[in-house]
Amino acid sequence: MKPGFFAFLVLMLAVTLSPQACAIVTGDLDGDQIVSEAELTALILEYLDASPVDSSHIGLADLRSISHIHAYYPRTIVDSNGDEITIYTPVRRIVALTSDCAEVIRSLGATDEVVGVSTGIAEDEFFSEFGEVQTVGKWNNPDCEVLLALDPDVVLAYGKWPGKDKLEEKLGGTDIEVIRLNLYIPENMTDDVRKLGIVLEREEKAQRLIDFYQHYMDLIAERVGTLPIEDRRSIYLECYSDFKTVSAGSGGDQMCVMAGGRNIAGDLIGAYPKVDPEWVIAQNPDVVVRAASASYDNTSEPEAILGDIVSRPGWAGMDAVEGGRVHLLTSDIYTGPRYLIGVTYMAKWSYPETFADIDPSDIHREYLVRFQGRDIQDTIFVYP
Repeated sequence: MKPGFFAFLVLMLAVTLSPQACAIVTGDLDGDQIVSEAELTALILEYLDASPVDSSHIGLADLRSISHIHAYYPRTIVDSNGDEITIYTPVRRIVALTSDCAEVIRSLGATDEVVGVSTGIAEDEFFSEFGEVQTVGKWNNPDCEVLLALDPDVVLAYGKWPGKDKLEEKLGGTDIEVIRLNLYIPENMTDDVRKLGIVLEREEKAQRLIDFYQHYMDLIAERVGTLPIEDRRSIYLECYSDFKTVSAGSGGDQMCVMAGGRNIAGDLIGAYPKVDPEWVIAQNPDVVVRAASASYDNTSEPEAILGDIVSRPGWAGMDAVEGGRVHLLTSDIYTGPRYLIGVTYMAKWSYPETFADIDPSDIHREYLVRFQGRDIQDTIFVYP
């Protein structure tokens, strides 16, 4: 019996006996999705023993692929939901549902592997290279029929959204792996970047991005870390709608703390509580930051929003208003992969003398050029 026929017979038996197995891994002869040393050795011997005229035997390209899988797979991470995810073969086809994942994918140089995106990503000028990529519906409600037709290796989503009834349950019985990473939470950013680097086999590029984050976060922490709690600037962060703020556990609160500030709403119940105007006045924050939903191409709109905020009844006497420390911070740099830029702005607004030598726009430009292949140009991300 020829070695090639024997290997084929073993593989067919493994598949027949394991109908619930995930994807067939090239070179996996016993159906456990792992190319063992014994299996690799057997296939190398088969290749060496094969007749040059026998077109049915394993080829050199396949052998290289199998050797790579043996050397580097499986690889396992724990996603943002605490679920253990194991990848058995290189990821070649990605569907990205979240813009945060898409941004980190670009930082890791894996955009060529993206075969599907949510409509929000496709319509975002920042992700122009995905404009012609197949859309799969909204980030929180994808069209799973379209998704299935794309036959991706992995789908990247947030931890909570879309619900499993809208994603995993509809993909049941396939070998598509759903990976949920919350790449919008500042405290978890470097860990989640590292995990995505492992999944996409781009650990070195992930480490470069992590080093970038760590360098500037260490710089900020060093300068504000020695401040006693009573000397820290109090910050009122208003997120997207009037008097909706952030408390402990939210990404905005994490940014306040990272910037050396004291979030006046940090002890309130709920991650995103709504407060009364009188409560804010009574707290008399040193700095007010309003999260805006999008960046601007001129100053008229942010100027109008800022004017409405500072002219609120009773606000004229607040320290933040009197001191000119009321600012807009757009969603591009509020949490998400560019949270570091937002933190740097908040630190400089809170402690201008301490960060007199730091220009957050320079750090933003460095990030965009190094990791995104973009530049700031004339876009307004903060105001004033």
